[in-house]
Amino acid sequence: MNLQEIFSKDNSIYETWKLCNADHADLPAIEYFGNQWTFKETDEMIDIYARAFMSMLPDRTRTVTFCVPTLPSTLFAFYALNKIGIRAQFVSHTILPSDPKEYIDETDTEILFLFDGFFSAVAGEIVKTNIKNIVVVPLSDGINTISDYVTDDIRPLLHKNDSVQKIKAALPHLNIIALDDFVSVGKQSTEAVKSVYNKGDTAVVLYTGGSTGIPKGVEKTNEEFIDMARIYLQANYFDYKTRDRNLILIPPNHPTSFVLGCVVPWFIGTTQVLQPIYSKDNFANDLYYLKAQSTIAAPSHFATLPLCNLPDGALSHVRILFCGGELVTPELATAVNKTLKRLKSQSQHMVVGYGMAELGPLTHLSYGVPELLNRVGKPIPEVIARIVDDNGNILGDNTRGNLEIKSPCRMKGYFKQPELTKAFFTEDGFAKTGDIAVRDENGYYDVLGRASDSIIMSDGSKVYLFDIERVVYKDPAVLECEVVGLEIGDKKEPIVHIVLNPEYIGKNDEVILRAHKLCREHLSVNEMPRAYKIREAFGTNPISTKRDYRSLLSEHDGYYEITGDSVRAVRF
Repeated sequence: MNLQEIFSKDNSIYETWKLCNADHADLPAIEYFGNQWTFKETDEMIDIYARAFMSMLPDRTRTVTFCVPTLPSTLFAFYALNKIGIRAQFVSHTILPSDPKEYIDETDTEILFLFDGFFSAVAGEIVKTNIKNIVVVPLSDGINTISDYVTDDIRPLLHKNDSVQKIKAALPHLNIIALDDFVSVGKQSTEAVKSVYNKGDTAVVLYTGGSTGIPKGVEKTNEEFIDMARIYLQANYFDYKTRDRNLILIPPNHPTSFVLGCVVPWFIGTTQVLQPIYSKDNFANDLYYLKAQSTIAAPSHFATLPLCNLPDGALSHVRILFCGGELVTPELATAVNKTLKRLKSQSQHMVVGYGMAELGPLTHLSYGVPELLNRVGKPIPEVIARIVDDNGNILGDNTRGNLEIKSPCRMKGYFKQPELTKAFFTEDGFAKTGDIAVRDENGYYDVLGRASDSIIMSDGSKVYLFDIERVVYKDPAVLECEVVGLEIGDKKEPIVHIVLNPEYIGKNDEVILRAHKLCREHLSVNEMPRAYKIREAFGTNPISTKRDYRSLLSEHDGYYEITGDSVRAVRF
């Protein structure tokens, strides 16, 4: 049976994964800090986890919630739940404390899989819920040996610790279970594991990172995952014959990474190289030493690639590099592509992608078109896109407007939010992405930014902050830029935050004056920034891996205004 035949059948996620990899039982399915599980061993672990869940979950209508990073147990547990027909839910440790009853009690959560490193962030809130069972997952998950490549700062974290005892002492009224003990329950059980699949049922609820709005639970069916894999195969994004080593650097409880980065490529037989603790500054070395053939990373990872000291030809094993999550500038794309050419990557360009959790989540990709640089390219197979004005009228080429998309991988809906689901889709089935985009005469799309990434000026005009960012990025001194609308007095004004390229560090006044000059040359009076700030780095949202721009709105010091040809410090 070939893959296209497999994807055409009505099967669960687990059953599809099993069929797709039936001939490759002895090949590695998961690699984690030097430890490996073959597809056969992985399937055995899935059954062990399934039996443990069956012992603890007599009511199959209940939910298992995950608050964990990229770990082997994440994949074992999710596939086990899928096999026996139990809904899984993923929510981040930054979101869970905001409304724990919504994520625990209102979702009928019976078991919480919790990373021990997240405990301090959520402990004060989960005690307010009705949760009874917590499985504590350590970073040492499944580790027998530690790879020589592991850095000295991470190595101590991979050894066994006493976190379970500490959590038991802090929450004596709850059933706190060590991951090893959970696995032992499954190993001791002799109950037969039978696959359960009902077409159209919710397989997983993935809560969005909340970086551009309130967190929403995106309901996904088995069929959506399988449609996404079918499209990947159709477009040759992953090579079934070479069976890529797929490096995962984005936490899997963010929808993009879980669907796009883990579950879907796994159908096609990739080895999932899991690395939940990493430094974006080590991105090039990770690609080199871990021999990754494909990876999905944020622009902040790629920004460090041109600064690497790898020798010429060092990335000849790299087949495809996906980038997504936030704005990719032409300057960054040019620098990265130049580096990839020097390092002899098989795909000598950064493949910029676009999408959202509600739609698969991939909808556009610039695969195989290096001259597009920062643009997201054409819709992927079977996806339709259009640009409309605020009244829903379809716009022509080279006219910016609101991006709407129709995808066969659309979500079932927002969990317990039917009105929000209805508002997200048009009457003819297109999704309102909330992004501003433009399409050229060749059908290539450029996603400019969020429609909400704007300021309404006193005269009623709208200023898009991403327009200012694109101008500031023209200066070669600018490594990263973020423009926010900061409340100053009774109105919002554009403020430019800049991270400098290393060779310009210490030249703050010079860079600010140049950036201001560029803005005067390319922007209207309304669009002119009020002030600038040079910073060492941007914080990132731990789940979306996007810049945490909201934190910039609470900063009051370190700004500089331009008066004539001089720079002066101000506080807002």
